[in-house]
Amino acid sequence: MPSPKHRSSKLRKIFVRTASKINVHYRKTKPGKARCPECGCVLKGVINARATKLKGISKTKKIPSRKFANLCSQCSRKKLIGMARGIKW
Repeated sequence: MPSPKHRSSKLRKIFVRTASKINVHYRKTKPGKARCPECGCVLKGVINARATKLKGISKTKKIPSRKFANLCSQCSRKKLIGMARGIKW
């Protein structure tokens, strides 16, 4: 039985073969990929890593440096066209 600290679903098991037995190592799972809030497709150019890994990466490598970087290209295009036409979102 694993100890209580290893019973979390946020940890994934890694089975390591040794000469005598199979050891179990526990690692934190990767976060899910960033998704567009409007259509739900996976965003391109966005890194999916834990906060400790993202800490050392520059901001320009984490997210796209364009307007509406949290939206996919199709949704941001629709939003920009709507703003130019004067449609309120």
